[in-house]
Amino acid sequence: MSEVVADFLVEPDDERTTGRCECCGHFTRIVSGTISKAEVVLASYVVHWTVGHIDTLGAEIDLIIGKWGDGASAADRVAVRLHHFIGPNGAAVMVQDPPPDRATSSLAAHALARDEVIGTPRAAEVFALYDALALQDARLAELFHPMPTCAPPCVHGATDRPRRMLHPRDPSSGRGRTIAGRSRGR
Repeated sequence: MSEVVADFLVEPDDERTTGRCECCGHFTRIVSGTISKAEVVLASYVVHWTVGHIDTLGAEIDLIIGKWGDGASAADRVAVRLHHFIGPNGAAVMVQDPPPDRATSSLAAHALARDEVIGTPRAAEVFALYDALALQDARLAELFHPMPTCAPPCVHGATDRPRRMLHPRDPSSGRGRTIAGRSRGR
C-alpha cells in the first residue's frame, strides 16, 4: 500500500438495496461514504452494482472530489466516473466519460471526461482514492472476490454491455501500475 493511500481514511455511510433483476431476482446494491486525509474530506463516493453480476456487469463508482464543508459549493468539486470490472488478471478499474444526464449536480458543478483525467495529475489522485476504497470499505468485498454469476435461465452476460478493450501501457509512463493485486485499466 502506498503512503498516499495509507494516509486516507474511508468512512462508510449509507447502504441500501433497490430493485430486482427480472431474470434472477438479485438486488442492486448501493453504498456511499467519504474519503478524508488529516480530518479533511477529500471526496465522497457512491458505488452501485447488481449482486451476483460483478463478473459480467461490473460496478459503477462515482467520486465527487474537491473542497467540502463550510463555504464550499458544487463549484469547488468535480465528479469522476469509474467502471470497476473483473478482467483476465482479476479486479480492474477504468475511468469513463460521465453519463450525459450527470454532467452537473448539486454536489459537483462539472463532471470530468475520461480525457480530462487520464494522463493528468488528477489520474494519480483518482486511482489512489479507488485503492483506498478497495482496501478500507469492507462492503465492497464482492467487487474484488465476486460470487459466481447466477445460473440459467439468467440472460446476463459479458455481451450485455459493450466494453472498450484495454491496451497494455508503457510501464515507463507510470500509468500502468498494479496496486495490491489490482490492475488499472485505461
